[in-house]
Amino acid sequence: MDYKQRLFERYVSTHTSHRDGRATRAHFRHQAAYFQQRWLRFFPQNKSSRIVDVGCGNGSLVAWLQSVGYAHAEGIDVSAEQIEEARRLNVWNVQQASLKPYLSTRHFSYDVIVMRDVLEHFAKDEVLDILDCCYAALRPGGRLIAQVPNAESPFFGRIRYGDFTHDLAFSVTSLQQIFAVVGFDELAMHPVEPAIISVRSALRYPLWRAVSALYQMLLFAELGPGRRIVTQGIIVVATKGAPRQEM
Repeated sequence: MDYKQRLFERYVSTHTSHRDGRATRAHFRHQAAYFQQRWLRFFPQNKSSRIVDVGCGNGSLVAWLQSVGYAHAEGIDVSAEQIEEARRLNVWNVQQASLKPYLSTRHFSYDVIVMRDVLEHFAKDEVLDILDCCYAALRPGGRLIAQVPNAESPFFGRIRYGDFTHDLAFSVTSLQQIFAVVGFDELAMHPVEPAIISVRSALRYPLWRAVSALYQMLLFAELGPGRRIVTQGIIVVATKGAPRQEM
């Protein structure tokens, strides 16, 4: 058995439940408030859009999408334990499946593919194969939304080494490189910012802004002017243009 397969088989019982606690509907409500504030802008206004959350985990994003009207939102995850958690919490339209075999049979099927904390689990050659699969599975004008560890953050190692199944971290320039090679026409990068969803988070937010400004100032001192993302994660929104000509 591959070591990652061995870990994914018990991903909830040996990893996420120790890190975050057992998922509950209250946890889903907290996550929904975060998604509503920070992620809604990435999705099309057309609620009939077909969306798949690849690596959906316990289904919190799928549940939120469905709750705000995206009736065709679905999710897959390689971990049976994660899918069991999602179904325990009454998330529908989720199933256990591996990324590449699943997407490879669904060319031109999706308006949005989401990969939140997924790409870092793969080796470099696999990442390009996965992005090719995503490109083929998207309809023209469709979007791939990916969240990955940011290697330019002072604390990127917290995510990069926080899970034994992680292989990679990324930077703005490395993301631009790989998405361009695959053929995505438009690319936008966003920091993974905290959201104000409680009194505690409202008190933390100004502190985060101040610390972020300090990081930016340190990079300015060394490198000069420029917009830099310094959060522990980066969100990439990549858009597929017209169909590519075969070489």
